Amino acid sequence: MKKIDLHNVEKCDILFRIEKFITDNFDHLPIKIVTGHSKYNIDTVKDTASKHGLSAHKERWVNGGAWIVCTDGGNR
Repeated sequence: MKKIDLHNVEKCDILFRIEKFITDNFDHLPIKIVTGHSKYNIDTVKDTASKHGLSAHKERWVNGGAWIVCTDGGNR
């Protein structure tokens, strides 16, 4: 699974990095986005996934710092 880690990415670059990673990997879903526990990063991942008709869910129930982006019928 392809992944991107958003730790140490400036807030002004987050939206661009998430959008580019998702669109560059439409053919490689599911993908993992490591957000840390930043509400801004998490909301941006969920909003961007939804914008493209995709879903985003926590990697594991206890790990809110990594999100999996997949098609709505994807691996949960």
